[in-house]
Amino acid sequence: MARSEPDLTYKSIGELAPGIASGELSPRDLVQASLDRISQLDSSLNAFLDVWEEESLSSAIIAEKEIASGRYLGPLHGIPVGIKDLIDVQGTPTTGGSKVLARNIAGSDATVTAKLKAAGAILIGKLNLVEFAFGTTGVNPTTGDVKNPWNTTRITAGSSSGSAAAVASGMIPAALGTDTGGSVRMPAAFCGIAGLKPTYGRVSRAGVLDLSWSMDHVGPMTRTSQDCALMMNVLAGHDSRDPASSSNPVNDFTSEIGKGLDGLKIGIPSHYFFDEFVDSEVLVSVCSAVNLLEANGAEVLELSMPWVGKGRPINFGLLLPEAVSIHEKMITEHADLYTPAVRERVQSGFNIAAIDYVRAQRARQWFNHQMAESMSNVDILITPTVPIQAPTIGECTPSPGNPGAGSELPMFTGVFDVTGQPSHSIPCGFTAAGMPIGMMITGHPFDESTVLRAGHAFEQLTSWHQMPPTDIPAPN
Repeated sequence: MARSEPDLTYKSIGELAPGIASGELSPRDLVQASLDRISQLDSSLNAFLDVWEEESLSSAIIAEKEIASGRYLGPLHGIPVGIKDLIDVQGTPTTGGSKVLARNIAGSDATVTAKLKAAGAILIGKLNLVEFAFGTTGVNPTTGDVKNPWNTTRITAGSSSGSAAAVASGMIPAALGTDTGGSVRMPAAFCGIAGLKPTYGRVSRAGVLDLSWSMDHVGPMTRTSQDCALMMNVLAGHDSRDPASSSNPVNDFTSEIGKGLDGLKIGIPSHYFFDEFVDSEVLVSVCSAVNLLEANGAEVLELSMPWVGKGRPINFGLLLPEAVSIHEKMITEHADLYTPAVRERVQSGFNIAAIDYVRAQRARQWFNHQMAESMSNVDILITPTVPIQAPTIGECTPSPGNPGAGSELPMFTGVFDVTGQPSHSIPCGFTAAGMPIGMMITGHPFDESTVLRAGHAFEQLTSWHQMPPTDIPAPN
């Protein structure tokens, strides 16, 4: 599956940046390679909603001149990055993948967009998603379904479907996604890339369409853990525009990434994440990964967490009432413009009593305390990212009386949207059918560095992250 001479855009930011800094690699050539790849493949994958060819090439020329004059801004300077269409880029549509906001033009940049621009990144276009990020599969009747580059009959997972497909297929080396129940990590797992949900409040959500204000996160989707760290060095930090933004200090996320595994304590939950309902191939791959980490210096401890299965119901119990409060005006006035599945999800929130939302918040407080206590003697948890293999798009397409497959997808990821902990998916193997399997590494709040250190250490021992899909079908 690995390529002997990978395409330019299959290289990581960590591989590309030194060449850009030295002048050996032209940002213009890199952006053009991305644009060529998009032109070649996107009609098959449907990852992009909008491609800014002229603007990105102009930005690349500016970056080239800046670097030549000695004004190198850092590892993202000249790197093409895609933006999930939930995030504002000034002067361009932010539709949320919905007809409801088809004419919504962003009047200013989201904070994360402004930070990427200030770091010299080249914004290359807007990426497809589940409507309003309210879904787990990548299916969207309005914008078209995003196809998995490993097998175009199968889902990418969602909601950051276009972000995952674009990175996995070599169109771009990095993208932004959002995560409320797993929408960065699930697509990362199914598409064989790295995705990080940072600690809640670590990265600003200002200028990002809300779904659930107490659980929405913005995070990077890249080829490697190191690339996620490089992105986080730009994205993280307090923002007065975001009332939930944390003022915790931000350190260099790459400073400890090469520390290896010695002294690292890994917790393995003995309940839920490794139960019999989890796909056997997923279990084998993740358990093999844990054994490899242990053999190379990490200490592995089994943790009793019989309560942890309550996390996803709490996640859903918070999500529905928060989502309907955000969408109340739009769905009252424009219900016909929503796709049927998302309209049903939003409207179901009207049936939730205020006392049930309060109970969910109380349960969340209890749950977060249980998690902190259980993890007091370990640095990270390791679990599967998703309990099942990637279903087909047909299996996930709703029809009258059939909501479609997908309810199992966020069973594990949603747990850590409740707690707000940093949680990272990286590839750890393949199924017999050739589909990627993801391993989830979750750490203590505001300790993304240890999570990324563990991911990087695993990547140094394996080559799963270096295996891009090779047989993406040409468009019909």
